[in-house]
Amino acid sequence: MSSWIPPPDVLPYVRHGRNVIVMRTFSKIMGLANLRIGYGIATPELAAVLQRTRQPFNANGIAQAGALAGLLDEEHMLKTRELARQGREYFEREFTGMGLEYVPSVANFVLVRVGDGKAVFEAMLRRGIILRSMGSYGLPEWVRISVGTMDQNHRCMKELKTLADTGTLSLEASL
Repeated sequence: MSSWIPPPDVLPYVRHGRNVIVMRTFSKIMGLANLRIGYGIATPELAAVLQRTRQPFNANGIAQAGALAGLLDEEHMLKTRELARQGREYFEREFTGMGLEYVPSVANFVLVRVGDGKAVFEAMLRRGIILRSMGSYGLPEWVRISVGTMDQNHRCMKELKTLADTGTLSLEASL
């Protein structure tokens, strides 16, 4: 059974003139993370304020061309979305099996409680796997794990289980 929860539809807030900006990135869905490209949807008034404060040439031509090409490649977007769904579900099943608390996700990452997030981050980094410690967000017991290919996801879980076996990852933190 899928744990997928559809994301909230926030576009009506923009349509009704609320003071919000809907932001989207092309980082994962189109594989353009290194180009730092995305878009925002806002009321014309709010967009005008942002336009006055943005840096000139804030999105280079290569990033723009990549974004436009990506928008035309629906097959790639659907495949990427499906891989992310499968990866999230895999992590969530594994975390449940290990007794780890996690936050169900609709994004390309899962937030999981591991005990000492910084220690787990550093131990995984030594193993060649980059996680994000969430201490700077006020969640020192948590890490954020981005979904990768299934081979990468399996390797990540193998290393997390090794950390659990050595006591670096605290299963008691989640109970």
